[in-house]
Amino acid sequence: MQLRLEGIAQQAGSQAYLYPMSLTPVPGAVTILLGATQAGKTSLMRVMAGLDRPSAGRVEVDGIDVTGMPVRERNVSMVYQQFINYPSMTVFDNIASPLKLRRAEDIDGQVRALATRLHIEHLLERLPAELSAGSSSAWRWRARWPRARR
Repeated sequence: MQLRLEGIAQQAGSQAYLYPMSLTPVPGAVTILLGATQAGKTSLMRVMAGLDRPSAGRVEVDGIDVTGMPVRERNVSMVYQQFINYPSMTVFDNIASPLKLRRAEDIDGQVRALATRLHIEHLLERLPAELSAGSSSAWRWRARWPRARR
């Protein structure tokens, strides 16, 4: 799948949430969006996923303009840094839930392949609440990066 954002901007009244930008993530790669608090990460992800409509620009998936397309008809999703989707479900089940909604084939294989790429296969059977900051290798990695100063 090829996702492409062209001239995306998000504004509410006089408040700009996203300044005009274009982005084309590499197909098949895991793309991580990093930025300071209030930098527009969530706003951009919501536009990509179809939860919000941009004030300007367009979102394309495989060359098709999906800017006005409903969320259910896109093959795009977002995951927050703090895993909050379904706290009563395991990490495996949280990852598998959109695949189950789409009635995808080989859900187990797809989830395990993604977990392997992300190096989280050892966390699949755990609940999000069991993933404390002290035990998560991802948290330890993030903790080494200094926070942006204003």
